[in-house]
Amino acid sequence: MADSAPITKPETTARGVFLMLGAFLMYSGIDILAKGLGEQGYHPVMITWGRTAMQVLMLLPFMLRAGGLGAFVTRHPKTQFVRGFVMTFAGIFFVSGLAYLPLATMTAINFVSPFMITMLSVWILKEVVGPHRWIAIAIGFFGALVIIRPGTDSFHPAGLFAIAAAACWAISVIATRLVQDEDSGTLTMFYTAVIGVTLTSFMVPFFWMPLTLEAWFYVVGMGIFSILGQAFMIGALRHASPSLLAPIGYSQLLWATLFGFLLFGNLPNVWTWAGAGIIVLSGLYMWWREQELKKPPAPALSHRE
Repeated sequence: MADSAPITKPETTARGVFLMLGAFLMYSGIDILAKGLGEQGYHPVMITWGRTAMQVLMLLPFMLRAGGLGAFVTRHPKTQFVRGFVMTFAGIFFVSGLAYLPLATMTAINFVSPFMITMLSVWILKEVVGPHRWIAIAIGFFGALVIIRPGTDSFHPAGLFAIAAAACWAISVIATRLVQDEDSGTLTMFYTAVIGVTLTSFMVPFFWMPLTLEAWFYVVGMGIFSILGQAFMIGALRHASPSLLAPIGYSQLLWATLFGFLLFGNLPNVWTWAGAGIIVLSGLYMWWREQELKKPPAPALSHRE
């Protein structure tokens, strides 16, 4: 059985890649600000509530200018709810893990999301994945186990938060792909924010802390980065398939390591580097395999016996 992949115009694919790079740069900014709030004592639920509430406030004027009440109508209410639900808990899970593990470690474990996206693409989007990519997926998950090291004295349960966040993120990417042809990117972002602030509003009274002036700057920053990140991601998925764009997330490790060290004094340990290396190499192999499949077959040479 051979791998197969849809044919995409090179210039369109390149645009999708650059947009996804921008998306993950913005998401790295969110993680940095969220960890900063966590270090100030704010609970992950409250951090997520603040981020989504700020998104609603920032997006509302754009929605009203887009066509009044008609701009709020979605053709995919169930899928939009699923996207908003999983995006909300992706944020809560990831920030929860940041309270115990360095930013780079959480980011490295979260790299299993591309493999989850590929698996979901097979099930939901009916993409065909051959043995080469399945082997890469298995190796990628092995890399995550190297970082988490379950069953050893170094195992920290917070690593499971990263796995849960990765699963939620993968589902959100597939949901984005399903709604993007009929719902605008702004509408999708707005529904995600509304669902997020609604869900966390039921939980936030149990974790409430007054926001300081510094914390307000962090919350506003998260709202801006989140809107830009989602806008870039939604745009990227209009130009390339989820399984092709998935490995772009590895660029986050660079920012997570750099800013984790500069701002929090944290550096990944040798196991994190080893596991991250395994995950990244397997993901890059998956990407290379797709590029090979897009090459036209060589013309058959005619000859006489």
